[in-house]
Amino acid sequence: MKTSFWLATVLSAFAAVPSITMAQDATQGSAVTAAGAGTASQASAPEARPLHRHPTLFGMLVRNNNLRRRVGLWPHRMNPALTAAAQDHANYMARTGQFSHYVNGGPSSRAYKYGYPGGGIRENIATGGGVDTAFAMWQGSGAHWASIASGTTDAGFGYAVGPNGATYFVGIYGSTAGGSGDTEQDIAAALEAEKKPAEGEKTAAENDSQVRPASATLDPEQKPASEAKPAAAAESAGK
Repeated sequence: MKTSFWLATVLSAFAAVPSITMAQDATQGSAVTAAGAGTASQASAPEARPLHRHPTLFGMLVRNNNLRRRVGLWPHRMNPALTAAAQDHANYMARTGQFSHYVNGGPSSRAYKYGYPGGGIRENIATGGGVDTAFAMWQGSGAHWASIASGTTDAGFGYAVGPNGATYFVGIYGSTAGGSGDTEQDIAAALEAEKKPAEGEKTAAENDSQVRPASATLDPEQKPASEAKPAAAAESAGK
């Protein structure tokens, strides 16, 4: 059976907005930490792993930054708000089957929704195959490569699988003064620390009911709204 792959990219800009913490948007985002009063054992339980430190999404950051290093650019930081926005859109596309930047509010709207304080938003999306396929397509397309190799400082990534097995990938980029979020080294150290919990404690991943392997939470009865794909394999738009 022939497999088809599709991708798209978008660039827009918006003014800086006040920061909104993930906790304030807990009903919308996946990066929610375990918190609250309770017994001593509850208080000492490890925090849930933040979404932007998910191993699959971290792998996307590493792949992205390796491409930037090859052309002499500084690596992106993994921004929690941009990651939440990217995962939100990946889940939406997987749930509905709609492959587009301009549904689910649009890139700038999603970044604003999760409290990203910067501007210059760019977004790449792809469907079909795995992470390597998505980045190979982005690297081979001028508009998508322009997002990866842009002068932006921050990035966020999302990945989801629809009920029909279709895969969706999102990379979203923006700029803040000096960059905001975690470096690759920060995330690698945090993931390494997860492997060494105190005796009797669960790891952050085991204790985490919010952050799962990055795939959409879907109603198994829900069918994609449309199987239609864009007429072109790549698109670029600006605002």
